[in-house]
Amino acid sequence: MKEHDKKVADLLDKIIDRYIKVANHITKAFGFKSNTMISNLRNNKHPSTINQLHMDGLEKYFDIPKEVWENVDISDNQLDKLIVQYRKNKKSNQIDTIFSKNQKLFNKLKGVWYAYLYASNPNSAKESEGIWIVQTTINNDYSVVDYWGNRGYLKLGKNESLIIKESYDNNDLTIIRFPNRQVPSQHFRFVIVSNQNNTENEMVNFGFYSKVKYSAKEAKRILGDKNKMQLKLDIEFNNRLNQEGIVPK
Repeated sequence: MKEHDKKVADLLDKIIDRYIKVANHITKAFGFKSNTMISNLRNNKHPSTINQLHMDGLEKYFDIPKEVWENVDISDNQLDKLIVQYRKNKKSNQIDTIFSKNQKLFNKLKGVWYAYLYASNPNSAKESEGIWIVQTTINNDYSVVDYWGNRGYLKLGKNESLIIKESYDNNDLTIIRFPNRQVPSQHFRFVIVSNQNNTENEMVNFGFYSKVKYSAKEAKRILGDKNKMQLKLDIEFNNRLNQEGIVPK
């Protein structure tokens, strides 16, 4: 066996053991009839050593960049850095295919907005007709902060976008989804998933953002019937679901 071919086989052997773990996964991904062909490659008994098709397959199915084969004497540390960085970049690029930097849209979103929605507990907003009016600021770095000090960030999608916030006094997340096409009018509806006051019980609220600061009475007129704008978790459903649960090992 040529020295170079042996190093290639050893490198493949190392990659499989450290980063793929199960050789049979390669067999299935490549459409091989048995594990024998993988064994031959690992021991360099195949008529031709690992070729471009193998390299392409390892990159496509297992995120092993082709660059690792450019230096068969690569150290373990360099190999790890190369693969970890490649996988990190690929994951980042996959996210970017969903979310984007739409500067035109962002220019219309940044600044101060007012969110209007029905309160989960009417008494918490009894002085404003049961309506929450929440001043929210979208900053130049896509960060978001509201009147209460809840902080998060804005993510722009192709047709819809998200605001994700974490509560200032616990780790509860609030997810706000809204349509991009309404943003230029300086009024846009949203659907918000959050927890009811001081509970772990989810609720869904429909509301709207506006650059205009409306009175609670005007906001209530626009929102309409509370029963059509709010959905709270059915506790009985949650209890039934818990009864079906399996105790984790």
